[in-house]
Amino acid sequence: MSLGNGTLIRQDQIAKDAEGLLRTVWNEGSAEVPLPVDPVRIARSMGVEVFDAHLEAAVSGAIVKERGEDPVILLNASDSRNRKRFSCAHEIGHYVRRTQTGASEGYEFVDLRGPLSAQGTEGEEIYANRFAASLLMPEQLVRSLRRDGLPLVELAFRFRVSEDAMRFRLEHLGLL
Repeated sequence: MSLGNGTLIRQDQIAKDAEGLLRTVWNEGSAEVPLPVDPVRIARSMGVEVFDAHLEAAVSGAIVKERGEDPVILLNASDSRNRKRFSCAHEIGHYVRRTQTGASEGYEFVDLRGPLSAQGTEGEEIYANRFAASLLMPEQLVRSLRRDGLPLVELAFRFRVSEDAMRFRLEHLGLL
């Protein structure tokens, strides 16, 4: 997959990035992933504050990095809890990617998650969306629960994501 800036990244690398963060920050080295994953707690453990904000209706979230300051994630206060969770995980994906490339320090940036972000047609947005899905719905746990026969609606409830997000994850993993 091309990130649109000449950088290529393998699909499995996105999942590995999310799994690494889960292992080191969320479940602290344990093989067990407690559900639901809390992206706000993960962000804060990374030094990224998260706030609800009054954003334009078409903007679900944003990550703001000002020169010399820690980044801040803003979530649309009027969005549902599940949407905020996905938006937060999406913005963490942007931050992780920037950190990997060394682009998170020394300059300012703003990434907005609007309605087109969900379609994921631009490389950085594709990365952030797949990262968010991998963070909130870890592959091995999704596969295990699906093997146990849990239907889509129950999976969505357990992972605290929308049914659409769960359906997309199942399709992407070849489980639907």
